[in-house]
Amino acid sequence: MPPSTVSDPAYYTSAMSYHEWKRETTLATVLFRPQLPYRKPESPIARFFWRRRVWIEVTFALSMLEPWEKILVMFVMYAALLLLTIGCVLYLPHHLSFLHARAAYYFFGVDPSSALSDSLSSRIKDAASRGLNASLANVSFLGSSIAGMGSSWGAAASTSEL
Repeated sequence: MPPSTVSDPAYYTSAMSYHEWKRETTLATVLFRPQLPYRKPESPIARFFWRRRVWIEVTFALSMLEPWEKILVMFVMYAALLLLTIGCVLYLPHHLSFLHARAAYYFFGVDPSSALSDSLSSRIKDAASRGLNASLANVSFLGSSIAGMGSSWGAAASTSEL
């Protein structure tokens, strides 16, 4: 049986030139270019992201989309990833401390927040009162020394007038 031929001459021409196929793939082209490069990048970081992007495009059939649709999908994906990252950075530490307090309550039977706040508040009050007492003592000592100097200066001034 003879091979079937296609009447369209554009069918036999390649969609990508040899120079474009031979071009080195960079991290920027992997992350931000709508068309996925065919060749694996040489750097390990770019290769890692290239494999993830190939996996995403094959899983969600993004290779079938037009460039503007692919840009829209990538923008939504990057925005969601950015919001997730911001949420993890801002909220996760507080939530982990809350989970730690709840686990301590379930394991040990005491609420660590009230025990911590009592001991912490008493420590802060003690430190503040010691600091206030020390600063009042320093002010009174400084005042008495200035007053003592003033009387000696006054005595020296009165003797020099004579």
